[in-house]
Amino acid sequence: MRRFNQGFTLIEIMIVIAIIGLVLTISAPLLTEYVKKTHRTEIAGLLSEQAQTLERFYSKNSVYTNAPGLSAGNEFYSITATLTDQTFLLTAVRKAEASMATDKCGDFTLTNTGVMGMSNAADGLTSKDCWGR
Repeated sequence: MRRFNQGFTLIEIMIVIAIIGLVLTISAPLLTEYVKKTHRTEIAGLLSEQAQTLERFYSKNSVYTNAPGLSAGNEFYSITATLTDQTFLLTAVRKAEASMATDKCGDFTLTNTGVMGMSNAADGLTSKDCWGR
């Protein structure tokens, strides 16, 4: 009776490790971009929410100035509001120490007329590319 050895050879294990390394090399940048896109969507939603808060305040008071309850941002972006009686400009600036500091979409802006903009973005990108709308 012949006995067969069971198990994996060193070559088989090395091939599996090489395949896993290749898959990780390909998927890591895709995962990173997906996470950044999620953070962009989050800040776009937060800016839209702030704009709605300002519009509700304006409908009651006929001015944007002194509107309460505006957010300062999140862990990736700082939000500032430039308010006048008849206009507002919301700006989301990337925090230098956060993972979005080098994001290709740069900083986001939103006006009282609904104009969605960007500043410090990579060449060739449009608002639609980064706002996702």
